[in-house]
Amino acid sequence: MFAQCIPFDDNVRGRIGGNPPKLIEEQIPDDYRFYATLIHPEKEDVMLSIIIHKDFDTLLEKNIYPSIEVKVIEHNYSEIGSNTDKSILDLGMNSISDYSQKQGNNFLFIKVLGEPRLIQPKSYYYEELENNNYSFFLQIEEEGYSDNMDYVFMYGSLYLYKHNETGEVIAGFWQCS
Repeated sequence: MFAQCIPFDDNVRGRIGGNPPKLIEEQIPDDYRFYATLIHPEKEDVMLSIIIHKDFDTLLEKNIYPSIEVKVIEHNYSEIGSNTDKSILDLGMNSISDYSQKQGNNFLFIKVLGEPRLIQPKSYYYEELENNNYSFFLQIEEEGYSDNMDYVFMYGSLYLYKHNETGEVIAGFWQCS
């Protein structure tokens, strides 16, 4: 399944950028910022919100599980909040389309399940995840961003993994070229 980055639309539940959902505003630590909220591909009315460390050097230094400074929060759908202190202002705000079976255009934005498209095909990125019973779940590629967006992962990609028994979704690693 695939999803696209599209112009912001209030009627679309998934989005990247902007203020965090009201429901999780208070759960975001002071040193993190809201990145995106997307519909859980396997659970109806459940969202996955992603928060990242506000300091890029920390984000770059800790980019691989288990020390990754990107967190995933699973929650019910929630309206956009008003807390701008937890936003990444330069990111811009766009919606995330519903999932479809076709990629939609030449640029990959979100890919669910299957094999990840790795920027750096090195096993040290995913070995420990697989050893701890996690499997690739979803990736977000900055290649598929809209023109008005800032590349927080240096024109890279974020890879989410799901635990094979509990179903917990976590950030596995992120890569850039």
